[in-house]
Amino acid sequence: MVFFSVFFRTLGFLSALLIFIIIINLLLNISNELEKKQFVMTEGIASSNNIIANINLNGPIFNNNNSNVLGNNLYDYINPSQVKSYLDELKELKIKALIININSPGGTVSATAELEKIIHDFKEHTNTKVYFFTKEILASGGYWVATTADKIFASYGSIIGSIGVSGPSWFYYNTPTSLSSGIFGQAIETKEGIEVFNQNAGEGKDLFNPFRRPRTDEIKHLQSIVDDVYNDFITKVSKNRKIEISNLKNDIGALIYSSNQAKNNFLIDDILNYETLIELIIEENKFEDYKIYENRVSNSILSNLLVKYEDQSNNEYSHEKICRNLETNINVVIPVYLKDC
Repeated sequence: MVFFSVFFRTLGFLSALLIFIIIINLLLNISNELEKKQFVMTEGIASSNNIIANINLNGPIFNNNNSNVLGNNLYDYINPSQVKSYLDELKELKIKALIININSPGGTVSATAELEKIIHDFKEHTNTKVYFFTKEILASGGYWVATTADKIFASYGSIIGSIGVSGPSWFYYNTPTSLSSGIFGQAIETKEGIEVFNQNAGEGKDLFNPFRRPRTDEIKHLQSIVDDVYNDFITKVSKNRKIEISNLKNDIGALIYSSNQAKNNFLIDDILNYETLIELIIEENKFEDYKIYENRVSNSILSNLLVKYEDQSNNEYSHEKICRNLETNINVVIPVYLKDC
């Protein structure tokens, strides 16, 4: 009797443990399937076929093609590859309208141009109406990308513009004598003393060497690169916003504007809030019903802890590295952002 009692209790325990493991596996599988989906329904009628998608984007536009998802989510910036994965999922949903809710001061030229093409291709292949909307800032490279939109809207008090291109600064320390680092940052004293030896092959290979004065032809060459990108920028704005190039160059320039000023300069279509934009889209598209899908932007507590741990152990994706990349590339980021870096 004792044997059978122990046997059945053991069998019951093992059976319960097995059922528990099966349930955990099922929950994990369901969780994994949900995690693959980057969009969730946030509003509307579930049975509606009129899907309005909203993509929330925040930060400078910056390329990071590393597959490490945790590293990608640590700091707010806009990765073209991530946006493409959003749009690939939205293709499957067969959305009717797309809102790109963006807050960006700009980004590197390569990433900005890539993001613009990704959104342009999506719009062309799916025949989806695209609306850009900002509550804060839509400037420089951010505005460049917004030229793909059917319409651009901004909330009152937002900042728009900076239609210009800035290249990396070449700091030249004339006859440096000492370099030192302290609690107040790096200090450089100059007056003929430090000799610098570089091994380079090819004329101009040591471009941006801070210990030699730039030549006139090098400055002209760098300016020609910036001018080339600038001409592409204003051509896109002129074509898509129906603004004369001469007006962009001579009147609007690379200044930033309030939402009212931006509207008066035809940089945006109207000033409104997000709720009013939804109403406008419903009215324009004659939707009898609708539902809204948004990309999920929050991480789990576990993910956030792992991200923080990874950042401490691996500085490869640090905020400082992103800022250095932006500062040393031909970029379209407004000076205010670089200052904040």
